[in-house]
Amino acid sequence: MSATSELLEAIFGSKQPAFYTEFEGWLRSSRRFRAFAHEYRNKIRAKFNNARHAGALDDLHAELRAAALLVREQRFDVEYEHYAAAKQRGPDFTVRFKGHTSFNVEVRRLPDDPARLPAIICEKIGQLPAGSINLLWLAAGAGYTEAQLLAATAELHAAASRKDDAYFSKRSFADAAEFNKRYPRLSGILLHRPDDSVIWLNPQARHAVPRDLLSALRQLS
Repeated sequence: MSATSELLEAIFGSKQPAFYTEFEGWLRSSRRFRAFAHEYRNKIRAKFNNARHAGALDDLHAELRAAALLVREQRFDVEYEHYAAAKQRGPDFTVRFKGHTSFNVEVRRLPDDPARLPAIICEKIGQLPAGSINLLWLAAGAGYTEAQLLAATAELHAAASRKDDAYFSKRSFADAAEFNKRYPRLSGILLHRPDDSVIWLNPQARHAVPRDLLSALRQLS
């Protein structure tokens, strides 16, 4: 049995989820992803075994696809659930760029309803730690557009500007003040579609994305 086959068996056992063939392809085509999957095989296996429904498996697929793309960039060193290891709630990935610039990536698979974008962004902002560059990676279908992303962020900005407590109390925050306190932790959003991606940068971000990192992120596809 090859090392790749052994790794597949260690993670999935005798089961083959819908993304099995794609995952196998990542292992066989990328030495760096193979090393990542080997290092985190126990974590991936636990997530797979705890996925009790199709939606949970789709969420895991989105996370692993993001990892496969991130490790493709040679200047990225990718750590899976760094904050969970310290028993803290935090983003899915912590990445070191060129050995010195760290940033976090929180992955969220999007439903087929763009109207939910503002609520999803609010939900995920709550998981972003202070003091670092934080990116929200939205795994989207081909039907999502940049205009929809811009409309969602504009809606949040407008609600925050008018201090609409009722709006934010329905979207993961106690009130507008809490949103305004946490919103600067979001450095940007990467809307990743099947064939391309769009990056939105938060003008209110406390930690902006450096130009060279932004260039590297734009090459992920």
